[in-house]
Amino acid sequence: MFKSRLARTRREIRCLLRAQFFLIVSIAAAIPSLCMSSASTAEPKRVLILNSFGLNAPPFSFQSTAFKSALVANIGERVDLDEVSLDMTRYADADMEKAIVDYLQRRQARWRPDLVVPIGAPAANFLARYGDRLFPETPIIYLAGDRRLLPSGALARNATYVGQVFDIPASLEDMLQVAPATKNIDIIVGATPLENLWEESFKKAAEPLAGRIKFTYYSDLSFDQMLKRVSTLPPDSYIFFLVLLRDAEGVTINADEALKKLHEVARAPINSIFLHQLGMGIVGGRLLQSDRLGKVAADFAVRILHGEPPSNFPPTLIARSSPHYDWRELQRWKINEKLLPAGATVLFRERTFWQRYKGWIIAGVSILTLQAFLIAGLLLNLFRRRRAEFSLTESERRFETMADAAPIMIWMGGEDKLCTFVNKAWLAFTGRRMEQELGNGWSGVVHQDDFENATKTYVAAFDARRPFTMKYRIRRHDGEYRFITDSGAPRFGPHGRFRGYVGACVDVTDLLEQQKAMHEFEERVALAAEAAHLGVWELNTVAIELWISDKARELFQFQLEGPVSAVAFRDRTYPEDRAMREAAFKRAIETHGSYEIEYRALLPDGTVRWVSERARCVSDEKGNLTRLLGVSMDVTERKEAQELFQVATEASTSGILLIDAQGRILLVNAHTEKLFNYWRNDLIGRPVDMLVPKGFAEQLTHREKFGAPPEPQMVVAGKQLSGRRKDGSEFPVEIGLNSIQTPRGILILASVIDITARQVAEEQERRTREEINRLSRVSLLGEMTASIAHELNQPLSGIRSNASAGQRFIDQGKVDTAMLREILVDIAADGRRASDIINNIRNTIKKGTAIRKRIKINDVVMDVAHMMRPDTTACSCQMQLSLEKGLPVVEGDPVQLHQVLINLVTNAFEAMRSTPPSRRTLEIATERNGRSSVHVSVRDHGAGISDEIRRHLFDQFFTTKEEGLGMGLAIVRSIIEAHGGEIDAENVKGGGARFHFKLPGAKKISK
Repeated sequence: MFKSRLARTRREIRCLLRAQFFLIVSIAAAIPSLCMSSASTAEPKRVLILNSFGLNAPPFSFQSTAFKSALVANIGERVDLDEVSLDMTRYADADMEKAIVDYLQRRQARWRPDLVVPIGAPAANFLARYGDRLFPETPIIYLAGDRRLLPSGALARNATYVGQVFDIPASLEDMLQVAPATKNIDIIVGATPLENLWEESFKKAAEPLAGRIKFTYYSDLSFDQMLKRVSTLPPDSYIFFLVLLRDAEGVTINADEALKKLHEVARAPINSIFLHQLGMGIVGGRLLQSDRLGKVAADFAVRILHGEPPSNFPPTLIARSSPHYDWRELQRWKINEKLLPAGATVLFRERTFWQRYKGWIIAGVSILTLQAFLIAGLLLNLFRRRRAEFSLTESERRFETMADAAPIMIWMGGEDKLCTFVNKAWLAFTGRRMEQELGNGWSGVVHQDDFENATKTYVAAFDARRPFTMKYRIRRHDGEYRFITDSGAPRFGPHGRFRGYVGACVDVTDLLEQQKAMHEFEERVALAAEAAHLGVWELNTVAIELWISDKARELFQFQLEGPVSAVAFRDRTYPEDRAMREAAFKRAIETHGSYEIEYRALLPDGTVRWVSERARCVSDEKGNLTRLLGVSMDVTERKEAQELFQVATEASTSGILLIDAQGRILLVNAHTEKLFNYWRNDLIGRPVDMLVPKGFAEQLTHREKFGAPPEPQMVVAGKQLSGRRKDGSEFPVEIGLNSIQTPRGILILASVIDITARQVAEEQERRTREEINRLSRVSLLGEMTASIAHELNQPLSGIRSNASAGQRFIDQGKVDTAMLREILVDIAADGRRASDIINNIRNTIKKGTAIRKRIKINDVVMDVAHMMRPDTTACSCQMQLSLEKGLPVVEGDPVQLHQVLINLVTNAFEAMRSTPPSRRTLEIATERNGRSSVHVSVRDHGAGISDEIRRHLFDQFFTTKEEGLGMGLAIVRSIIEAHGGEIDAENVKGGGARFHFKLPGAKKISK
């Protein structure tokens, strides 16, 4: 019984050790794949190889194979290799090159290389012609043969070179050293343009041997003719296999296969220039190393792909190999090994017994060694089995210790789905004891709204024996419910027996709140961009991938679904603006900065739109540029408005200037040049002081003006305001000002009008009007005098007659009281009659035949301001109007009301005659007075009115003027009173006087 138990125990231990062995092997096998999986998440480097003559055209194919193998082995990360064959042996014409260029351009929309490697001179020349168009910023490694075939200037732009020199004289020297009796050398060479260049180089190098050796070239033969020719060569001949890509009949040839066929029929030894052809039928020598060329280029490529510029690598030439010879060819052509150069290596000798059976010998010894190791391993496993039973308990204790030390919450469940363990972090978080959590006790801290879903997820994963991850809320020790993520995985014993689950929980409440806040912020940003009609886009500068918002798709007329390539986005730029936009892109990426430009977009429907675009670079934590974020906005309407503004400005008959807050001129039109006799370039950026008086320039550039809201105003220049031409002469101007709110702040738009001719005409008109008014007053005075004399003559004659009669009665002593009373009554009657005549004349003056009507007092004020404009200029004054809107209409004679205001304005001008011109301001204001009357005031900035003068101001014949009649203000008061109003005058604080009158509103007309 003891033996059977011992045997069973041994079997179980063997099974346990076998499972442990396979587990270790599986883990070891999985580690590389995990590393590769982690590495695969990074974006691979992309390398494009341009082959000159197809993918299987020796020696270029050997260079390509060596380059690819070394690159993949040394780069240390994933690399995406792709090859394109130009096949210049078949398609060396311009049309085919354009087709290849178009193909490469289209494929770059999805696959843009990080490095381009042209192999061979044709590929190098192709890239020199089209590199700026296809790969303007991509580094280049020219993997070519002879550097003399490299295009001029190829290394000047982001490129380096790895190549070798075809030393033809040295190759001929090697041939003649091993075969000194050679009299004829036949050169195998094809008919492509590149082979023609090599043939010319060979001929030039062989010129020193022309008198001693006969050279025959096969470039004009088909391959069949070449085979026939080498099979009939005379003694003392040697064949030089230079290069063979296409024969004279245009048939493309595989050089290595052709060499083998030539070797089969040749009647003379063959030599070539490439080391890889040793063993294919050539004798040998110091040959060119094609594989070495590819490996050196791969080393450069690895460093360039890791960020080094090609300028760090000077052009590199690979030396020829040491002398190598084929022992079989030496034996075939009876070449004495003593003739070989010193240090030559002879290959392909017949093998010795050890060389033939070395593998079998090594295999036998290896098997014996392996058996010894297996026996030792079995003994070791037996020892480990005995230790396994003791380490199981120890492992569980270690797990609990590590779990308690972990900063996250860890739990374990048994085969019955019940909790068997929670660590100290769980207990600290919940504030409970271990015995409270075991079994189903842990569910007591789960939020009741999450309990059902969490239980269902756990049971489903448990039954399926699969991992799970879920999110639910549990109660913390302070009573707050917190969101946690719970990840669990099944655990199995040594024989695959299910042991339960182990899991870990992490508090993610703070992370969820941050994500929510970030999501809300992103939504607000998106809504703001949508409301501002901004198209948002993001360019991944590493993967060259573009994300574009719906608004940007709409702006550039892309479909709302599907990817948009960076090339397609770039091609929406108007052709003439592409260079400018590309330069901005490049400058921002090189400086890790930003740019702001305006350009035209050419849309698929043929329309051209103006776009304002801003973008900035975003770097990762290491400072590496990863993204370019940008916004684009359609500004076509603004640009069109600017163009229309420019056209209108140039067509204006006024001088137009735009002035900034520092008083610098930003813009002028053609008429400004004409007014001031300056060229436009002489004015832009100069201070406005050069065109207008200093005081006015300071008014234009005052900070308060630029901080105030835009408000148009007109400034009329008289003696104190004039323009200054380039020659220093001055002329009167009228300037209109308008503040404009712009992104650069508030600017002043000024219009300048030369009013020289207008002032002359207005002055002449004013003088004429004054003369007519004087003559009219003289004529009217004559008529009134005659009328008054005629009307008053009769009553005055009666008064004089009665007075004379009474006087005679008194002189005669006949004092008859009744008679005198009768005479006095007659005199009083004649006096009343004269008074009535005067009153009638006065009433006629006051009322006359005027027609009263409903008028707006603001219209009367505006008319007077216009009529008095010449006088305003002549008196060097400024007139300011402050008119309240919506005033009641009044009923009256507009002519008489005009006369009232004209009289008051004229008196104000006279009152300011001694006031400095800068303070000569006349203010006319209207406002509502109560509900149904209006109030009009005229204020000057003169010396004011003394109390003595004020008492007699409206008396007839009272005047302060040397030539005045004293009737003006009396007539004004008569007219105002005749209209049912009142007039008065007062001094104003700050200097000057104000005359003001009130007029009643017109009565409403009943319907």
